Amino acid sequence: MKYALLIDSENAEPRMDEVFWELTKLGDTPIRYLIGNFTQIPQTHPWLKIAQKHAITCVQTMNFTKGKNSLDISLVIEGMKVLYEKTFIDGVIIVASDSDYTPLAREWRNAGKEVIGIGRKLTPESYRASCTKFIYSENIYNKKTIEEEDNGTEIVSIEKIYEIIEAVLNENNGMAQLSVIVESIRKAYTDFDVRNYGYQKARDFFQASFQNKLKLTEEKKNSYFLSFRDKLDEEVRIVIPLKEEKKAIKKETKKVSKKEVKKASKPEKKKASKPKSAKPKVTIVEDDLAL
Repeated sequence: MKYALLIDSENAEPRMDEVFWELTKLGDTPIRYLIGNFTQIPQTHPWLKIAQKHAITCVQTMNFTKGKNSLDISLVIEGMKVLYEKTFIDGVIIVASDSDYTPLAREWRNAGKEVIGIGRKLTPESYRASCTKFIYSENIYNKKTIEEEDNGTEIVSIEKIYEIIEAVLNENNGMAQLSVIVESIRKAYTDFDVRNYGYQKARDFFQASFQNKLKLTEEKKNSYFLSFRDKLDEEVRIVIPLKEEKKAIKKETKKVSKKEVKKASKPEKKKASKPKSAKPKVTIVEDDLAL
């Protein structure tokens, strides 16, 4: 996948090292634009260092009127130019938390392109919903936990997630690939991210959150599937140890029986009594010569 990266320098934090690490999971970003007014900032400003380090093109924007945010308009214009001129681009990544970019996101989606938003948890819901996927910057920057920085932003409940999983499994004969389930959840809730629940890997989240209802299996290396954990599965897990126990008892019984049979088949050896040695009778014969 090839993406165009659009960054709002006034609305995003200059911490793109972590963002680019996150983007390696998504695809390539051959087009990288940083929108802002760079005439009044020093050469040591973090954004200029980041632009140089990551080969980002700085798009200069002037604020002609006070109180009017011309930067937003410039980013939208650049985004529309890329959409219609760079046909090899598969999607756009917008690093901002501003709801003014909602029409831009909708236009890209209407064109059949993917839209990934990266912003704070305070990003309005309308903009988050207009993206095909929305990633909270707090998760990327490894800041405080969700509970400490919630600020009224609600994450998708486990019950709602299970409803989607249940629907997907019912459509696929009770088993579906984990990646398919994740994509189905993101279609309904674009800001779904397992890191919102304290997990780094999807398989750990699903295994821990639904261990009583769902079963996670690895069919191939790094290819995981989810299926229902029904009552029959629970019964099998109980019956198997009982069978093993019965086999062990039967085996021990056979051993004892064989020993007894072997013992019974052997005749008892009686100790042979030693014959008493008969003392020879001594006959006294008188010497004939003496007569």
